[in-house]
Order: sequence, then C-alpha cells, then structure tokens
Amino acid sequence: MTDSPFHLRDLNPQQRAAALATSGPVLILAGAGSGKTRTLIYRIVHLLHQGVEPKRILAVTFTNRAAAEMRERVGKVIGKGARGLTLSTFHSLGARVLRGNADRVGLPDAFSIYATGDQLGLIKRIISEEVHVVATAGDDQYDAKRVLHQISGWKNRMMDPEAAAAEVSGGRERGNRSDDYAVLAAGVYPRYEQALRAAGACDFDDLLLLPVRLLRDHIEVREKFWNRWEYLMVDEYQDTNGAQFELARLLAGPRKNLCVVGDDDQSIYGWRGADLSNILEFESHYPGAKVIVLEDNYRSTQRILDAANAVIANNSARKPKRMRTDNGPGPKLDYWEFSEGEGKTAEELEAEMVAREISIRRFREHLPWGEFAVLYRTNYQSRVLEEALRTSNVPYRVIGGTSYFDRKEVADAAAYLRLVANTRDEVSLRRVINYPTRGIGRVTLLRLVEVARESGRPLWEVIGTAGVAEGLTIPQAEAVRRFGEIIGGARAELHEVESQIAAGTAADRALERWAGDLIGRIKLEEALRQENKNEKAAEIRIDNLRSFIAAIGAYERRRWAEQPLPDQEDDWSPPTLVGFLEQLSLVSEEDEKKDDEDEAGQKVTLLTLHSAKGLEFAHVFLVGLEEEIIPHSRTVNAIAEGTAADPIAEERRLFYVGITRARHRLTLSGCRSRRRGGEVVPRLPSRFLKEIPHELLDVHTSGAQSSLSEEDRGELRGSFFAKMRDMLAG
Repeated sequence: MTDSPFHLRDLNPQQRAAALATSGPVLILAGAGSGKTRTLIYRIVHLLHQGVEPKRILAVTFTNRAAAEMRERVGKVIGKGARGLTLSTFHSLGARVLRGNADRVGLPDAFSIYATGDQLGLIKRIISEEVHVVATAGDDQYDAKRVLHQISGWKNRMMDPEAAAAEVSGGRERGNRSDDYAVLAAGVYPRYEQALRAAGACDFDDLLLLPVRLLRDHIEVREKFWNRWEYLMVDEYQDTNGAQFELARLLAGPRKNLCVVGDDDQSIYGWRGADLSNILEFESHYPGAKVIVLEDNYRSTQRILDAANAVIANNSARKPKRMRTDNGPGPKLDYWEFSEGEGKTAEELEAEMVAREISIRRFREHLPWGEFAVLYRTNYQSRVLEEALRTSNVPYRVIGGTSYFDRKEVADAAAYLRLVANTRDEVSLRRVINYPTRGIGRVTLLRLVEVARESGRPLWEVIGTAGVAEGLTIPQAEAVRRFGEIIGGARAELHEVESQIAAGTAADRALERWAGDLIGRIKLEEALRQENKNEKAAEIRIDNLRSFIAAIGAYERRRWAEQPLPDQEDDWSPPTLVGFLEQLSLVSEEDEKKDDEDEAGQKVTLLTLHSAKGLEFAHVFLVGLEEEIIPHSRTVNAIAEGTAADPIAEERRLFYVGITRARHRLTLSGCRSRRRGGEVVPRLPSRFLKEIPHELLDVHTSGAQSSLSEEDRGELRGSFFAKMRDMLAG
C-alpha cells in the first residue's frame, strides 16, 4: 500500500488495514503472535494523526499491566499526547462511570469496593446468621467460595436476585449435589445485595453490572459519555462476559465506532463467565462491520504453527484463519512417552527428561533460564517437576498458582514433620497443635504460652507437663496430653526407623512409610474431606498431601542412588528426616524471594496453561498430555453425560494456547501410567495428540537419553571442552 501514511509504514497490509479502519464497527481477528497490541497502538496513533483529540479515545483491556504497557508504548510514539488517552480495565472503567452518578444506583458518592475476602466474610455471616435460607445450611457445612462463585455467575449474566431465584425454582439447577449450592446462593443473593448497599459498598461484579443499569436507565448519563469518548477499542474481546458486552455496546452509542480485537481460538475462560458468542456473532450484533484477519505470526516457527492450525481446525464454532510465518520451518515437535521403569514412576521420568533437556539446550544454545517454560493443566502436576528441577540445580519460579510446597495441606504436613524433628520449633507447634481440631483452642494455647513465658521453658516442655496446676480444665489438660503423646510417639518411632536406616536393615522407603503412618494417625485426610464438601476439591488436596509423602520416598531413593563406592571418599550419609526437611526449607526460602524482571529472566518458568496466555518462550515443555488431564476429567465426564453441546472445544483451545507459546521449539510429553495414592493407574494419550500430523513429530520413549542427534551430541561435547579450556585459561 504505497499510499499508506508514513507513520504506518512498519505494519503489514492487514495491520495497516486495521489501523486505517477508524469509522463504524470493526472486528480484528488477531491470531496468536500476530502483533495485535502493535496494531491497536498504531490505530490510536493514526487517530491522533487524523486530528482526533486524545481525550476522545477510550481503549479497554483486562489487566492494569496491559493498560500501562499500552500507554507506555503509545507514549514512545507520540510523546506526551498519550496522557490524554483513557486506557483502562473494564472494572476501572465501571468505577469511573459510577463516580458522580452513584446515587442513581443506590450508592453514596464515596462508595467502597469489597475485595474477595470481604465478600466471603459477608457471605459466611449471612449463612451462619440466617440458617433458615436452607434448612441444613451452616457456616461449617457450606463452602462460601462456591456460593460466591454462583452469585458472581448470575451477576455476569446480568441477573438480579429475583431472576436467579426464578431460574433455580424453574429446575434448571436441580439434579445433583451442586443444586444445594444453587438453592443456597439464591437465598443468600438478595441478603448479600442488601448488606452491600447497607454498607455503602459494591463488589467487583457490581463495577460492571451497575454501570450497565445506570447507562440503560438514564439517557443523560449515556449522552455525557458519548460526548466524552468518540472512539472505543476493546482488547481480548473473546474473554468478555454478558455485562462487559453490554457496557461496550452502551458506551459505543449511536456512532458505533467500536473496534474489538481478539482471537476466538484463544477463548479459554468460559468457566468464569466469558461468552464466546460475543466475538463469533459480532457481525450479527453490528451489521456492516468490517472484519480484518491477522494471520501473519511473528513468534513461532512454521512447524509449530502447522501443529496449532491442525489442532484448532477440529473446533467447529470458530472464525476460519490459518497462521503463517516467515520464521522458517524450525525443528520438529518432540513427543516423549513414559512408562514406569528404572525404579522410577513414569511421571518422575517425565520430569527428569524436562530437567535434562532444559540443561542441555541452555548450554548448547547459550540461552538464559528464562527462555524455558514448563506448562501443565493443573497445579498439582508441579510437585514432581519442582523436585526434578531442584535436583538438577535448575532455578525455577512458579506462577499462576501457589507453589506446591506452599499449599496449606502440604505446609501443615511439613509442620508436623518439623515439629517431630525439632520440638523447639514453636512456629510449627502453634500451627498444628489444634489442627485437625482436638480441643486445644485459642484460650488454652494462650495459657500454655503464658506458662512457658513465666517459667522460661520451651512451649513443648510445658505441653509435656501441662495439667490443672497450670490453670487448665481437665478436658483441656487431657487434650494437650494426647497431642504430646502423638508427637512424642512419632519421635520415638522416627529414632527407631533412622537407626535401622543407618544400620542398613530398614525396609525400602522407610521414612516415607513412617511419615505416611504419622499422617494417617493424625487423620489429616479426614480433616480435608470435612473441610471440602466438594468431593473433587477434597480429592485434589488429598492428592497433594499424598504426593508430598511420596516426595519423601523420592528423596530416599535419590539419596541411596548417590551413595559412593567403597573406595570413594565422600561425606555422604543415609537419608534422614532432617535431611529431607533441610532440602525442603532451602527450596521454600528460595520460593519466598520475589522475582523482579531480571530474576525472572534467570529462572525457568512453571505455570498452568491458563496462566501462560499472553506469554512466549523460546522453548516450551507441555507435559501431562493424557486423557482426563488435557482434556480435563470434568470435560470428559461432560462428554459422557451429554451435558454440554461441545464440551471439548475449550480444552482444545487451551491446548492451542499452549502450543502457540513456543517460539523455537515445542516438546510434548505424556505418561502411560501415573501413581495415585500408592496405586499405578493406567493413562491414555490425549486425543489432541492424534490431531497433530505425524510428520511434524519426533517420537521418543522412556529409554531415550536425549532428543539430540548424534551430530548434536558431538557438537555439545566439543563446545563443553572448549568452554572448559576458556575457563581454565581465564
């Protein structure tokens, strides 16, 4: 386009067309890695070059970070003019619309915004104080988070309490355990709204819902904002829900200068209210809309894109597009499949492959650790990966979820082990003394602490002698005594087990067995089931707990494997509980360090597929490609039950997102079996693997040592010795 404005000269033809389409409704379908942010920025730049005042432009995205990045990048092009732009998240925009108009929707001008913790506290109070909502309702029986999630879902669909009650009474929410939560939430919803208003507060969902009501009901408010913003742009449009769709429509007004950017193939948030039809039916909502498709990918190699294109083509409800690139074909995708062997589980072998390949490729390609990422479907998969990376001295960070060793059920079990190993560890003692509940409440604990302080003795010593003389009641003293016996007995058993280990007479995985017996005696699994009435949530936490115990066995195997030959000098010692806890403490201490951008570049990134959206890495490892992991078991069950029209589609989009995070090389892996609670459970390969053309894959099995060719290995050996010579010369 030789007649294109000079400031658009660096855009490709499709990007220029999008930047020049400034009037009326516009849909920019931006495939993965196609430069959508760049396109949006230059569309804003072009509007400014056309004489549009900065204050007349509104761009909305989903995160404050994205909005700040957009402002910074526009500022680099146009300078101080970027300050007049309105670049906002949806929720910030909603708050802005409400300010000065809050009284029209029942809020004071200085209204408060309740965060999740405030919301949960309010819902718990309503449930506990108004048990007549449901005959069996009570704070100890119901998960407030599930109630809040249900209410949030109704608000995202712009349903008030009356509409929610009508839906539930109409039978749409009946037929299984989740019905109880729908019924409870329908009863809590109106009281929750009343309590919010009485407090002069709104929640995050209200920051979308109330502005919609305000704009719908008050023409003068609508006209005020139409006069303010003439051009409206919405990023990540595939992730919008019903309230966000309506807010954008109302603000666009009669001019309909609405430009939306998104990729229907990357819509992965249906579970939290995103409505894919918003982008798929944009032309129906806005007849005559211009549609521009960005298919030139600047991120990945062609083989990676060919795999992504082949997979996503199996979704029927999508806008047709096929990503292409000038980056060259690139290497084939590696696929590893693991079975149990070598005394290790399949998932341990999978994790060791990841750690080994990262180390080799980093050395060979001179890349920083930050260019490597490991993606998985659910957070519980991170434990064995963290173990393998830690053993290989590979620095890593966990994002998009709590680090495995920081999860409450794991931290509780670790606290018990620390207390057994060292009874002076008062932090661990305080954490577990009444968990699970054993009748040692806050008053009892405070009295024990007071006696310890007055007598100058350790808290554990006081527990060993506590009685009525210390001011405790008989039941309190008995509860304290039983707790002391549990820990004291565990210490004696540990001493015996470690003596057998040192003498070479202990059974295999003796420490793991001892720890498992202790956790069973304490009844931590029963406590998790009582805390999680949602059976699936309870099983996930129990699996985390069991995986933690299994990690002790992995530590023992690793320690024995490191034992030197008789003629070798070494400071090796047999596995001990203290050794395991020391290893664990060093990892936890490292995890607590906050990563700044420089540190992030020096660590491998572990994250879920959902958290990976918007990121990219030179090397991506996508693990756990098995049925009931990706696609998730909930989806597989939905297929069997016929409860959704196309339940597999979003899981396939999630897999597509994972594939397209890789710039240079993509490694896929799966296991033929996995350990679950001591049992070996067979696994089937993910159905999505069959959708990747076979010629794009290099297939490896458990016995292979590396995906490097013999030529690559020779080059690596030569590079290693050359580097060693350089180091010695230096």
